[in-house]
Amino acid sequence: PGPEPDAQIPLDNIKAKVVSVSIDGLLRTKNDIVMESVKDLFKVEHFEDLILTAQDCRGKLQELGCFSNVGINIDTSTTGTKDYTVTFQVQELKKVTGSVNTMVGNNEGSLMTGVKFPNLLGRGERLQADYTYGTKKSSSFNISILKPLRGKMKTNLTGNVYQSTGEYPTSGFKELDRGFLADLSFISSPSVLHNLQYEAVWRNISSVSRAAAFAVREHSGHTLKSSLKHILCVDRRDNTIFPNEGTLFKLSQEFAGLGGNIGFFKNELELQANIPLAEDISLQGSFSGGILKDLQGDKTFNISDHFFLGGPLNVRGFDSRGIGPSSDGNALGGTLYWASGLHLYAPLPFRPGRGGLGDLFRSHVFVTAGNVGNFWLSGAMGRDLEQVTQDFRLS
Repeated sequence: PGPEPDAQIPLDNIKAKVVSVSIDGLLRTKNDIVMESVKDLFKVEHFEDLILTAQDCRGKLQELGCFSNVGINIDTSTTGTKDYTVTFQVQELKKVTGSVNTMVGNNEGSLMTGVKFPNLLGRGERLQADYTYGTKKSSSFNISILKPLRGKMKTNLTGNVYQSTGEYPTSGFKELDRGFLADLSFISSPSVLHNLQYEAVWRNISSVSRAAAFAVREHSGHTLKSSLKHILCVDRRDNTIFPNEGTLFKLSQEFAGLGGNIGFFKNELELQANIPLAEDISLQGSFSGGILKDLQGDKTFNISDHFFLGGPLNVRGFDSRGIGPSSDGNALGGTLYWASGLHLYAPLPFRPGRGGLGDLFRSHVFVTAGNVGNFWLSGAMGRDLEQVTQDFRLS
């Protein structure tokens, strides 16, 4: 009698050995990084291992930044009953791609154009140039080159040369930056990302008009900042835009003063927790804070290094930079800030466009609070807490 129709065959009992691995569709990509990604296939001993390892290798190939599509074909081999061959069908990325996008954020709309040269030298390198122009007279131009450094930590080295201009009417000044940024990113454990950065930037601050406050105009002129920065990000959210559950921890530490005439220590912290209440309904709690301290000596910081608060990205209902110290109507920012929020996200009433465009919009109920200023911390917890929460803003 034959096997029953519903009988299951345990795949981990079927012996399997991979005798050859082929990659079809290679043009520019170098053989060494491809073979490094699929070498684990030669270690499998069972058919179940073969299936799982093949899928894992497919994921590694997709992460190389060389291919737009990767397919798998597993077949028996004529060399033996336990022998198998694995073939990956790959489609390489185009040599040049361009893009035109629009972005809306922080009460400003922007048009972004870019050109990208993926897999430039055959090992996942990428050369990219972007230009962005905003509706509030902001613009930026950036050229970056990325070099993946292979390994378990998924290390990438990126160099950026950029120029950016920004106009801040509520603070009464505009700023022109030209600089270089080197970034080394790696993963120390699942969901734990590190960024080590060095930045050298020449900055020019000038007044928007003659009516700008003297407290703003005294920061006008040229400065040179040379800084080291470390960013630690632990992101365990299920979605970065509309998370339903999970937490975010982000700590940024910057030291400026390696050269130039700017010197400071800056620390920023961001926390977020999301709790699902029902289907597509979640409660989010958030907190962020930062402190800026100058160095002893001639080097100091200026208004562009300050923290600012107010607007849709932190304390809603207030003008952009509308919270904190000001002079003659110009926002000056501060050296310490905190902001917190409690948010309830739910689908739109009657769910218009469900399963499509409608899923990109949410009903939002919130309570936000925060404060920013030049607070002097004494080290006494009770006194410091009273000081930073005095005259805080709530919406």
